[in-house]
Amino acid sequence: MKRVFLVNRRAGSGLTPRAVEQLSEYFRARDGSFEPLFAETRDEAIRQTREALARGIEQIVAVGGDGTANAALNGFFNADKNGGQLINPAACLAVARAGSGSDYFRGLSNGRRRDWREIALQPTIRRVDIGRLEPVDGQSLAPLYFLNMATLGFAAEVVQRKALMSPRWPRAARYLLPTLQGLRRVAPSRLRLRCDEQSLEREAFCVIVAKGAYSGGGMKFGSRVMLDDGQFELTLFRPMPAWRMMLKTPKLYSGNLDAEPNVEKHRAAVIEIDADPPFLVECDGDVIGRAAVRLKVVPQAVAVCFPPAT
Repeated sequence: MKRVFLVNRRAGSGLTPRAVEQLSEYFRARDGSFEPLFAETRDEAIRQTREALARGIEQIVAVGGDGTANAALNGFFNADKNGGQLINPAACLAVARAGSGSDYFRGLSNGRRRDWREIALQPTIRRVDIGRLEPVDGQSLAPLYFLNMATLGFAAEVVQRKALMSPRWPRAARYLLPTLQGLRRVAPSRLRLRCDEQSLEREAFCVIVAKGAYSGGGMKFGSRVMLDDGQFELTLFRPMPAWRMMLKTPKLYSGNLDAEPNVEKHRAAVIEIDADPPFLVECDGDVIGRAAVRLKVVPQAVAVCFPPAT
């Protein structure tokens, strides 16, 4: 299998030259080759992925966190602003565990610690759903795809604050500390929601739209979602005192939120969200901006590498 490694040297606590050299030694010993592509920006990662697939590469290995995997995913599609087509429908995406969160990898391995290098070399390949996010007005944001989750409101603000933290902080703390700090000043918005054919109006401070199971460094929001079931799982947090939300923190990691009185769950293939005041939006760890958005499941759109079948 012809593969390239899309390497984000700033992922996690930083991939040192020695760490990259060790990856080269490992894959050359096992497979005889190691072709790295070093991307300094998201746009560069998308471009390099497109170019690699166009020249016949069969596997893209995203060596970074969820943001690197997201950039690689968007590179699987051509640059048509209306959504594009897959450049190479037979190619597959492998995801490393090299970021501060690596939540999509956590879902692929069912929360177990697995060696991502072995998954890249000997994968079980399955086609999975992805999400497509686009602005309702068709102008304020460019359409993009996501593998794992889109979050709006408070959760997106946590991601934005986490990006400003020093990489010296432990991985788990980089999500937990911004979450606890932000709860003291969280403000709700008035939402207009459409989940497939159901219209809702709610007051809420956070919305999670999950295609994968985990987010925020191991918080489990997609408790019932599957990677190929054609549905999103939406979790909506209605206003509550900060102290009460802090008491719920353990349940963010266990996923036991379904019975909580201030938490609401829905499943849908198409979701529209309009907030007043507008919510901040992020996808797979990348903050996008503030806008009313439409999210659609694209069923079994991309081939992804899972752990070898046992």
